[in-house]
Amino acid sequence: MIRVKIPTFFRNSGIYFFGSFANGLLPLALVPVFTRCLSPEDYGLVATSSVLLNIFVILQGLNAYGLIAREHFSTDEDAQRRLISTSTWLAFLVTAGLFAAFSAGLGTWVGRWSEFPVSWLPAVLVLGLLSVLQGNYQALLQARKEPWRFVGNQTLGSVLNLGLSVWLVAGLGWDWRGRMWGQILGGGVVALVCLAGFAFRLKLLRFRFSLRSLRELAHFGIPLIPHVLGGWVMTMSARLYLNHMASVAETGLFSLAFNLTAPLNMVIGALHKTYYPWLFEKLSKPDQLDAVALCRMLLLAAVGLLIAGVAFGLAAVLVLPYIAGPKFHDAGPYIFWLSLTMAFSGVYFIFGSIVVYSKRTALMAWRADFLGGIVVLVSCPLLIHAIGPVGAAVSNCLGYVATTIGCITAARIAHPLPWKAAIFSLARRRKEV
Repeated sequence: MIRVKIPTFFRNSGIYFFGSFANGLLPLALVPVFTRCLSPEDYGLVATSSVLLNIFVILQGLNAYGLIAREHFSTDEDAQRRLISTSTWLAFLVTAGLFAAFSAGLGTWVGRWSEFPVSWLPAVLVLGLLSVLQGNYQALLQARKEPWRFVGNQTLGSVLNLGLSVWLVAGLGWDWRGRMWGQILGGGVVALVCLAGFAFRLKLLRFRFSLRSLRELAHFGIPLIPHVLGGWVMTMSARLYLNHMASVAETGLFSLAFNLTAPLNMVIGALHKTYYPWLFEKLSKPDQLDAVALCRMLLLAAVGLLIAGVAFGLAAVLVLPYIAGPKFHDAGPYIFWLSLTMAFSGVYFIFGSIVVYSKRTALMAWRADFLGGIVVLVSCPLLIHAIGPVGAAVSNCLGYVATTIGCITAARIAHPLPWKAAIFSLARRRKEV
């Protein structure tokens, strides 16, 4: 029987949950402020900046955070130092290259395609770089099982970001630009903290660029690009469809509904932050592993997440009128489907972590998020046309169903485990009961 160190596992989960709760509660508490000071169109422009941010991060970060977390479990500290240094300076170089490309005319096309002001694209690039630096540092903190440092870093970013945004939007009367400046200034401070942590506390950041580490990053990260692009399509493309097929205001309603799923997302995130180091440790000791018990535990967790998604979606619709301003009450139809989407994303993480541990990320290139992205690209315009703007949320859910199924097949190939035996053992226990 598999043994879990209950105190350690749940203590770390509790710390991550506390951090996620605090970081999720703050933006929820400020929803009444922002929904009364900003219009749905303002929300839509901020949401569109997030669409662009997420695709820029794919290029700037090259998915290095996953390899950084995995490399921590090796014994070669110099290799880890080379990897972190190379990934950091690569992010700066790619950002500079994108600045040059936008200045040469690419920015005009991106602005027209996204319905986003061209003059603000450099600001989104800066946000992407800051996000990569923070993401890489937090990935290492998770792998090192330093939940308090992770939560402190995360909370600092949220407090600065939202505090400055409230001051600029509610205090000075700025529009969506105040929200953007709040993110940039807050993210800049946190990025400096992360660079200092890498360089001085952990002594892992140096002025060096290793071709060997670059090859490792390419081998690990490039196969994930179709996968990550698919994830971007699933979570972000619906907003672009709404921009073009409905209105920027509908995009703002969709974005608010997405934000209101934060409590469910923070629970899933807290569990995942503790789950994957625990899983990596278990899988790294096969002689001590009760594989059937592990599979049984993961299957029950997956079913529990889906039940939680349905329950949360129904409850969130009921409380919407008490949270959002009158201009945003039409966000209700989006909430249920986006809550179920979040639940499927949690199931996806359960199986995706197995693939990351195996380092066989190429298996995820086409069968997981890329597949889900295709489902969203095809179904989203059809559903918006058939049932209205809420079709964008339904399409998101269908995309996550597809990517979860693909991720399950990838996990079975990457690291075979006795899933059938676990299912049969659960069925036998149910009959006995």
